Amino acid sequence: MKKKLVSLILTAAMVLSLGACGQTGGETASSAPAAAETQEAASEASSGEETAASQEASAETAAAAEAGTYPIVDEPITVTGLVVGKDTATRSDRLVWNKVSEVTGINIEWEVIDADALATYLAGGDWPDFIHYNLDSSMVNDYGVVGGRFVNYLDYLDLMPNLVQTFEDYPIAKKASIEINGEMYSLPGIEVSATTASARPYVRTDVLDAAGLSMPTTVEEFHDALAVLKEKNGEASFIPDLSNDESYWGPMLFAAFGPLTNMNFDDDGTGKVIFNRTSEQMKLYLTYMNQLYEEGLIDQEYLTMDGTVRFDRAKSGKVAFIGGGEGNSLEASDFADRTFHLDCMAPLTSEYDSTQEILGKSVYFPNGGFYMNAESEYVEELCRMFDIMYATEEVVEGSGLYGESFCYGMEGVDWDYGEEGSGVYVFHCPEEYDGAFTSYQYGELIWEGAGRQDALAGLTTETEGNSKARQQGFVNNVIPYQSDLYFPVDLLTFTEDEQYTLDNRLTDIKTYYKEMEGKFITGVADIETEWDSYCQTLEQMGINEVLEVYQASYDRWNSQ
Repeated sequence: MKKKLVSLILTAAMVLSLGACGQTGGETASSAPAAAETQEAASEASSGEETAASQEASAETAAAAEAGTYPIVDEPITVTGLVVGKDTATRSDRLVWNKVSEVTGINIEWEVIDADALATYLAGGDWPDFIHYNLDSSMVNDYGVVGGRFVNYLDYLDLMPNLVQTFEDYPIAKKASIEINGEMYSLPGIEVSATTASARPYVRTDVLDAAGLSMPTTVEEFHDALAVLKEKNGEASFIPDLSNDESYWGPMLFAAFGPLTNMNFDDDGTGKVIFNRTSEQMKLYLTYMNQLYEEGLIDQEYLTMDGTVRFDRAKSGKVAFIGGGEGNSLEASDFADRTFHLDCMAPLTSEYDSTQEILGKSVYFPNGGFYMNAESEYVEELCRMFDIMYATEEVVEGSGLYGESFCYGMEGVDWDYGEEGSGVYVFHCPEEYDGAFTSYQYGELIWEGAGRQDALAGLTTETEGNSKARQQGFVNNVIPYQSDLYFPVDLLTFTEDEQYTLDNRLTDIKTYYKEMEGKFITGVADIETEWDSYCQTLEQMGINEVLEVYQASYDRWNSQ
């Protein structure tokens, strides 16, 4: 506040100085002819504009300077924050937010309620200063877009320079946070890490090594490797999980057959929304998968196999190419030498596409809300406090507090960078957690992840095990090949009429094309004779109407 006062005094002095200069000019020109008087009038008008501009610029400078000053308040204040459905068995507060209070002078009294009680709580109207929880879209609409009960952060960006810089670095963060009415009620999360990967094609390299095989690089080599493994082990060595169109094997293999990377809706590169389920590339991909299935190179029960059976097969030492749940769950004891031989396969190429590019990944994630009560008396103070979540270096020397803290805690206390050039980071947690950092993280450090988490980009955990093996696979073989063109299908906003169209069309369309995907792969439906009928059925189900809705929403997105 002292810096703001000084800035205002300096601004006033500048205004008086400019006024005096104007008077001097006027006195000098007072005996001049009429033409000179006209020039003087223009000069005075110009001087007035310059003064106004100077005042505005000075005010912005003062706000920016104050925004980076700690503590935020001269005298401590207390605000209230709501969290929903969180465990308070270990502690009723969180250490990172205690550090925030220490640095800012803003004490936070936390209230914790069950998720089932949220609707009643909000309807009651006795709200806290802010809500640290991701409200569903209907609540945001009722209390924000329609009700006007939330603060619009766009009105306070002059107090949040770290957030503004984050918006410049990651434009998707701002776009994803803006509601249909152009206002922003919640704060975005950003994650750029060793796990910011969509397609995750897990491979047991020990199974390949035992068969004398190297990692495939083309779709032909992938086919041939599967044939060798089946001959050697007597069973299919590929159990794909194709239930998620934005992860694991589906998008990885689909991308090998053409320039498209998204299996469903996409941007064609010009801003036009297209539907790739009826593309020639999709037909090529499904034809290839059918070949693998018909030759017994894909497990014949892949569509109906439950998780327990999948995991047992993944542990058997006979299956090389496995799904996400299995890859995430393997332990050292599942390998003969108790060493993780787990990797990811880099994108394959084919005669149709020689580029290695796969589906991109959004760095945005819902940030735990931070919906601020429009009636709070501490709106500006809270905006400055929340801006710490987007800092890229510690806000107070020695505090270890900046953006990454809102995921992993304070640098130098809860985590550290490894030795220079090691490519790792190191977690620290109390002995009673026996190395289970995640339990410590969510039980004591934070309520949930928030803010700008990009300080560990490209680094992996130092701790040997499943996580490190998978992270190395992502960093080396997945993330470098992810497309920069990401179609934000799950981040778009819709009008009531648009949402009505999606509600009445899209679910049935998704059910149908996933059903046909399975039929084409297994040969129940012949892709050569039934493809045209499949495409026509999608048109009859209203895919063109859905495309129109996505196009309208995407146009709004691109205009922001």
